[in-house]
Amino acid sequence: MKIKEVSEKFNISIPTLRYYEKIGLFDHVKRINGVREYEDKDIKDLSMIITLKNAGLINELILKYMELSKQDEISNDERIFILKQQRQKLLDEIHHKHKNLDSLDYLIYKIKNN
Repeated sequence: MKIKEVSEKFNISIPTLRYYEKIGLFDHVKRINGVREYEDKDIKDLSMIITLKNAGLINELILKYMELSKQDEISNDERIFILKQQRQKLLDEIHHKHKNLDSLDYLIYKIKNN
C-alpha cells in the first residue's frame, strides 16, 4: 500500500506518516524505486500506534511500547505497565471532568432556583 493510500485509510497526513518513520515508530518502511510501500506488518503497527496515540500516550512511550512489542513475552509485563499507567491517567482525567460537570450542574441549579 502506498503512502497516499495509508494516509487516506487512517486519515493521517503524509508528513505525519513520514515523521513517525523518522522518529522510529516504524521499522524501515520498504521502498520500491524510492516510493514507500507499506506492508501488512506496517499497517498493523500503524493501527497500534494510532490506538496508543488516541489513548494519549506520548511519542516516547509509544516508541518504547513498540520496541517492547518486538521482544519476546518477557516484555509483556512492561507493556502492561505502560498501558495501566495510561489507563489510570485517563481515569483521573475522567474523574476531573466529572467534577467539572458536577460544578456546572450546581451552577445551573442555583440559577434556576433563584
